[in-house]
Amino acid sequence: TYATPSQVTLSLMQLKTTPFSHQRELYERTRELNRYALFWEQGTGKTKPTIDTAAWLHMQGKIDGLLVLAPNGVHRNWVSDEIPAHMPDCVSYSAHTYHSSKAGNKAHKDACKRLLEAPGLAVLAMSYDAAVTKDGSKLLEAFLAKRKCLYVLDEATRIKNPSAKRTKAVLLTARLAAYRRILTGTPIANGPFDCFAMMKFLKLDFWKDYCMESFFVFKHHFGIWKQGMAAGRQFSYVVGYRNLEQLHAILKDHSSRVTKDQVLDLPPKLYSKRYFQMNKEQVRVYNDLKDEFMTFLDGQLVTAPLVITRMMRLQQVTSGYVPFDGATAVQQLGEDNPRMKLLEEILEDMPHKAIIWAKFTKDIDLIVALVGSEGVRYDGSTSPDDRAKAIEAFQRGNAKYFVANPAAAGEGLTLHAAQTVVYYNNSFKLTDRLQSEDRAHRIGQAHPVSYIDLVAEDTIDEHVVKSLVKKSDIARTILGDDIKKWI
Repeated sequence: TYATPSQVTLSLMQLKTTPFSHQRELYERTRELNRYALFWEQGTGKTKPTIDTAAWLHMQGKIDGLLVLAPNGVHRNWVSDEIPAHMPDCVSYSAHTYHSSKAGNKAHKDACKRLLEAPGLAVLAMSYDAAVTKDGSKLLEAFLAKRKCLYVLDEATRIKNPSAKRTKAVLLTARLAAYRRILTGTPIANGPFDCFAMMKFLKLDFWKDYCMESFFVFKHHFGIWKQGMAAGRQFSYVVGYRNLEQLHAILKDHSSRVTKDQVLDLPPKLYSKRYFQMNKEQVRVYNDLKDEFMTFLDGQLVTAPLVITRMMRLQQVTSGYVPFDGATAVQQLGEDNPRMKLLEEILEDMPHKAIIWAKFTKDIDLIVALVGSEGVRYDGSTSPDDRAKAIEAFQRGNAKYFVANPAAAGEGLTLHAAQTVVYYNNSFKLTDRLQSEDRAHRIGQAHPVSYIDLVAEDTIDEHVVKSLVKKSDIARTILGDDIKKWI
């Protein structure tokens, strides 16, 4: 049973989870502002004060809707993890994750309609890609028209290009929300042009006050340009930036910048999940194997090794392929690989060095190809000399990514140059997980470490990650669980 705003005074509103000092300071200072930007580095906790702000505004009767646009996978995380964890108990809310792939599904359509009419605070999370589809944009506009909203752009650099269809669509809808927030960890100094469209989202005529309403004028004021020739045509290209102190001064009154170096009260380990949906071919094969697995469970003496082997096949399907020809080759499922696409998006927003753990050799091959010269490899195929070079390049050299198998690199190595650890997929062994986590989190690490798990929605991935983070050994406990719920 939840109280309504009229039953709870603002002074009695209790936050569900205790904020860190930097989160509390921001929440208390900005909760009633119409517009604000959180330029907080990844892992510093910008989601919680945003949810607390939505709760505060709702309790005042100023909003009855929270609209979140985020990259694919991140939008699901708001509804499945962040909102339940941080929304105060005094707030009655309904939340829905919009999926483009289910746009024609009757149950999904009905859920969207119910959300528009829901009592209390309605929360809609949608990906940037979905926002520009016909059905997605229609729902987004209807939600903004029906509800008084706090409109949030998570990883807001997704609208950094003012001429992009996505950016134009988002800016067109911004005027429909009285309260707006942008969240991103990308430092402006690394890409000052990126903030142009983001600040326009907060206030459409923001740059007009500084006589830079045109993106062309903005770029030439803050960029250093040269002329070049190619194929007989002249063009301009940027070679550096200028007037950045002025830019920071302009943004200062409208934003907050927090880095891990500045935040002393963060816990040493920060866990999060990034979700994705499998493509149609993956879903078909996964369901076929699941049905076969169910028959196997009903008809045979089940042992842990047999269960683990079949679970591993399901895990490979969620990674985009199936083995064949005696497991010496693999067949790709569908033209795209959603897990790899999600990893690519995460790395685009990565400002520092990271370890990427992957269980299968095929996955390491693909990841190494993705990161190219920015990464080093460490697995069973890496020679002793190359292993030493890989560690040296990552710890003290220019290598940004350490791509490895936890079975090969999970013990004994010091990799505290990393501030982020990405689990592309997981080993089923708890010892592999614990040892691999501690490669970055050890003596000499000067920063909190963020751990990101990539998770295929509604698959075995969700249960594996949950068990490992809770420090449960899957290989030992799998028969004690209802394995049918896992698959």
